[in-house]
Amino acid sequence: MITRHERKSFSWVDLEAPTKEELHGILKEFDIDPEIEEEIVAPTPYPLVALFPRYTFLVLHFPTANIATGDARSQEIDILVGKNFMITARYELVGSIQGLHKVFEAEELVGTESTSRSESGFLVERVLRRLYSAMSEEVEQTARALERIEKDIFNGKEHTTVRAISEVGRILLRFDTTLTRHGEPLAVFLRALEGPDFFGKKFALSAAHIEAERAHVAGLVASFRAVARELRTTNDSLLSSSQNNAMKTFTGITVLVLPLSLIAGLFGMHVKHAPILGHPFDFWLILSMMLVISIFLFIYLRYRKWL
Repeated sequence: MITRHERKSFSWVDLEAPTKEELHGILKEFDIDPEIEEEIVAPTPYPLVALFPRYTFLVLHFPTANIATGDARSQEIDILVGKNFMITARYELVGSIQGLHKVFEAEELVGTESTSRSESGFLVERVLRRLYSAMSEEVEQTARALERIEKDIFNGKEHTTVRAISEVGRILLRFDTTLTRHGEPLAVFLRALEGPDFFGKKFALSAAHIEAERAHVAGLVASFRAVARELRTTNDSLLSSSQNNAMKTFTGITVLVLPLSLIAGLFGMHVKHAPILGHPFDFWLILSMMLVISIFLFIYLRYRKWL
């Protein structure tokens, strides 16, 4: 599917899951090197920037997360920018791009698109900032998940939160890795657009806004990763404390039962001259002895907080 927006002399063409014919036709229209077509058709597993005299080519991956399942995957977006055009290509639905199309369509409908910064580099800024803003919203969802995890930890559900903390931590790690890998290619791309063959020094402010948006998301990810680590440490401490308490309880029960078993074993021995045995009240005497010892041990163990 091809979506096109025009802003004065600047064109933005967005290709969503294009056919080879659609992709070839658009690249031929803007006189793009055939090698770029091969790069767009084949998945690129890493960020990439390539500089050409009339345009620059950037490949970035933007992660999207499913908090419910703890999964995170990357969506590749290929971006070609020339002095008078921008082409974005992707092979799956990217919500932030779709939302931006609706904004542009609304602006075109009411006629508010012809503002002083509505063409050339400003459109590049809007697209990239929207992509990073969508990442920020995804990260905020993990923050809400961390809040739920924190409540569960202190509500006595530390055993069930171990997996949840690991899943959120894995998502945040994916975001952190992706944003770190964006750094150098994005910087080279933005510097190229500030050159005289593209938008010139007037693009410096847009470039600063784009980098600030990326840095903002990176800061959020770093903060929430720190929160996740603290929650993991707290959860591990509570689990350890719970296990220690359980061991104390089991030890106390063992100490309580052992003397009773010993007494029962002694008086169960088949000997001729065992004390008490043969007395008219031998059963009740032995039972009383066991009861007194049990009460004494129970009071002692409660005093030592083992029970």
